[in-house]
Amino acid sequence: MICLLLMAVFMTLGMGLLINSRLYLQTHGFRKLSRLSSYAAENGLKEAWSRMQTRAQEAFYEPEINEETFQTIKKAPETNLLAVLQPLLRAALFKSQDELSGLAWEASASADLDELYSDERYLKATFGFNIEATGQVQGPGGSRSEQIKAELVLLAGHLPLNQVPVAVGKEGLEPTSAARIKTRPLLPENLSLPQVKTVSGSFIPGEALPLLAHGLKILKPASLPNWLLRQALGLEPGPEAVPEGVYLVQDSLGPGGIYVQGDLDLLLLGIESGFQVIQFHQKESRWLMRFNPTTSRASFISPSDNQEFKELPIPLIMVNGKVLSLTSGCPGRDGFLEESKEAGYPAFLSGVKITIVCSGRLAVTSNLYSEGLEWKEGLPYLKSRQSQLIIWSTGQDFQTGELTDGGISLFSSSDEKRIIEASLIAGGRGLKTDLSGEKLELIGSLAATALDLGRTELHIFTLPATGPPSPSEPDLQVYSETPLLHLSHFRILEWRSTK
Repeated sequence: MICLLLMAVFMTLGMGLLINSRLYLQTHGFRKLSRLSSYAAENGLKEAWSRMQTRAQEAFYEPEINEETFQTIKKAPETNLLAVLQPLLRAALFKSQDELSGLAWEASASADLDELYSDERYLKATFGFNIEATGQVQGPGGSRSEQIKAELVLLAGHLPLNQVPVAVGKEGLEPTSAARIKTRPLLPENLSLPQVKTVSGSFIPGEALPLLAHGLKILKPASLPNWLLRQALGLEPGPEAVPEGVYLVQDSLGPGGIYVQGDLDLLLLGIESGFQVIQFHQKESRWLMRFNPTTSRASFISPSDNQEFKELPIPLIMVNGKVLSLTSGCPGRDGFLEESKEAGYPAFLSGVKITIVCSGRLAVTSNLYSEGLEWKEGLPYLKSRQSQLIIWSTGQDFQTGELTDGGISLFSSSDEKRIIEASLIAGGRGLKTDLSGEKLELIGSLAATALDLGRTELHIFTLPATGPPSPSEPDLQVYSETPLLHLSHFRILEWRSTK
């Protein structure tokens, strides 16, 4: 009886262990199949993303569109832009399998318009993308699905040129210069696209009058004759040409922009005790503008007067001539700026917006970047992405429209690395560098009719497209002369399992 009892106990234990082992093996097998199915779904998403990236490079390589196409897009933007994105959606629709591993997967994608901004010049559309992939092990077994939520921003029309990372005239871009340009988006997880756009037509405007109208406080002038310019600058009426000098535009509502007639020997940008300082040197004379965005206080010092304001000026500098040297400055003992001898001195306040438009050639002779800029692991970290320095050389006289020796030159006798945080728009003869150092890091964008980098290697860190200008602020952006189609960014927002 004792033996039978022991046999029963051991048989019961043995059967329990066998059943437990079988359940464990089945559970482990299910988990393995589920894990392999997840791997297959992940493969599907990665392949779909890669296919869409390749297709996007092909579809948006040429940025130019004609005016008729742009007007057609404006009539029904959601329908027409979704049609533009169809090649990307088709690229993500596929089935695939790996005979060696026994895994199979399939994917598909859909897109919806989430946000649209449109005005007479251009439109900006934000699309939400859903990319879903299902994976399974070939044969009997369940499947797993995973999904990517992505965001795509598309711009079409006469675009703000600071929204396009690199645009160069096709005839002005030599292969040697193109090989020296490297771009890197600062937006995390952005789709890696070729950012250098070549444009065959004339895309940089030579006419600056629409922009000048904001700074001069003139409502949509058709031209800028002497009598109208003298009126805007507060000079005595008459047909005589405006004398050389630096003028602050003013009316009953407060200060406007600063207009410079004639060449500037030196233009300094600097910071002092929370004030943005802009200083002008012309021959033996100098002028200084100071303003504090926090307190809305400003002052303007000229050789003959010192004015105080409780309103901020329009941050637009208009130079009808050349700028022989644009450089950063540091406060001097006499209250004016001095050329900075230190490479690490910031030129403008974080968050401030300044536009400089020049009819002739403009030479940048030092680093130009905002307060609080830091570098971590080779990447710039900005204190505020609202900072905006636009430098535009039109290559065309403001009043007569005659062609000038326009363009932007980057000069330096120092071997140190050059850092410029700005949107450079080089009309006329384009952009030319003559640097002792072999590396230039540009945080912003570049638009040029032609490009001559010499032996300089240009690294451009691009920012995502910003929103439209505030209605309370003057629009001081420069818009492309021809319509363009630009994919600003395409990035992953979320990756999750659905079942």
